[in-house]
Amino acid sequence: MLEQLRQTIQEYRLIEPGERIILGFSGGVDSLSLLHALRSLTELRLELWAVYINHSLRPAENRLEEALLREVGARFGVRTQEFVIDVPGRLREKPQSLQLFAREERYRIFREFQKEIGAAKVALAHHRDDQVETVLYRFLRGTGLDGLAGIPVRRDGIFIRPLLEVSRRQILEYARLNGLEWIEDSSNKKTVYRRNRIRLELLPQLETEYNPRLRDAVVRLADLAGEHRQYMEAEVERLAPAVAVRDGERLGIRLAAFLELHPYLQYYFLKKMIGAAGSERPIESAPLLRLRERLNREGTAFKRGDLLKGVSAYLENGVVFLGTAPAALPFDGRVSPVAAPGRTALGDGRELWIESGRLPQNVSIPKDEIYVDPAKLRLPLRVRFWRPGDAFRPFGAPGTQKLHDFFINQKLARAQRTRIPLLVTADDRIVWVIGYRAADDFKVDDRQAMVWRIAIKPLRNG
Repeated sequence: MLEQLRQTIQEYRLIEPGERIILGFSGGVDSLSLLHALRSLTELRLELWAVYINHSLRPAENRLEEALLREVGARFGVRTQEFVIDVPGRLREKPQSLQLFAREERYRIFREFQKEIGAAKVALAHHRDDQVETVLYRFLRGTGLDGLAGIPVRRDGIFIRPLLEVSRRQILEYARLNGLEWIEDSSNKKTVYRRNRIRLELLPQLETEYNPRLRDAVVRLADLAGEHRQYMEAEVERLAPAVAVRDGERLGIRLAAFLELHPYLQYYFLKKMIGAAGSERPIESAPLLRLRERLNREGTAFKRGDLLKGVSAYLENGVVFLGTAPAALPFDGRVSPVAAPGRTALGDGRELWIESGRLPQNVSIPKDEIYVDPAKLRLPLRVRFWRPGDAFRPFGAPGTQKLHDFFINQKLARAQRTRIPLLVTADDRIVWVIGYRAADDFKVDDRQAMVWRIAIKPLRNG
């Protein structure tokens, strides 16, 4: 195992001599063996930190794992750190997938601690059999070809998996030869989790009844899928200037250029652009294929379509924009948060846009936009509607004016006044009577400084 580990590190240039490395320590045989092995590669002269994250799911085992962490730290001469996540409590507050939430929290903690101590990498103990399980799991869920590439040996320039070409059998043999004692995670044997059923039931059955060398075949498939992904990413980068569009905070695809692409390149552009536009989780192939089919069938007649929660596609001036769909604001007494910078639908067919920029010089500013000094704003911004007693200082006015009187001066009917949205600060000061007048309090004094341009635009779906 040690020689394979050394070869993987060298082939993929995972670690440089003298680096500070965080190791995700669980108390299991995989992470314990990785810690022991990295310490044994004395030529690398590594400064190792073993970091244990307690998910508060198995209290008795968690205590044993924490004790093992401290014992290993003292025996191996490595520094240790423990973190606690109250996963059950957090899930009671906001029900969601336990495994997905725990994974996201682990990665968040690793990233934050990596920055805190100035570590070069975070080493995780995923191995060859984890790769096989991941590929099968994704295949059963309906992944695209990228998903078949499985777990990358390197991710985001931070996370590395030096054991990815080592089998679990090799790890167990290494641990026994070196007299390592570990703690078995009892949850790994619970078949309520699909990944466990794949490992404990499906894989053995496939190897027994269909292909005794199935694991080798799956790893070869993952390697080929990884090469395919690298090629496709290079193609997307080459074609991006002709196809991709950035409009402020939005990312989109030129529809005419998109329709000229090979179908699989269309699929891949959609996949990459949605990821870049703000989708926090990988999107499965089925909604991408449906969107591709609609774009080819409907062309310029395409209307807005939702891909997954919070992510939509919509056509505007020949460009298909992909990203977080603006949420409509209710016309009632509630206060609604505003994306700043970003876009927020007003619920009346218009959007509120906020973006950074410079104050235009010698240009007449239309009434549907204003420029403010963001340093004067107390965030977050919100949108609400008129309330008795509201007052503000209109831009250029000598003093404060009641909003009721302002509406009368604008000759607005009583029924209309309650439907005019107001942009307000966190301390409820009016920034803009939207579409009518900005407040003088937030005007730009330094004409060379960065400002916020706030505008209303039609919410266009086609």
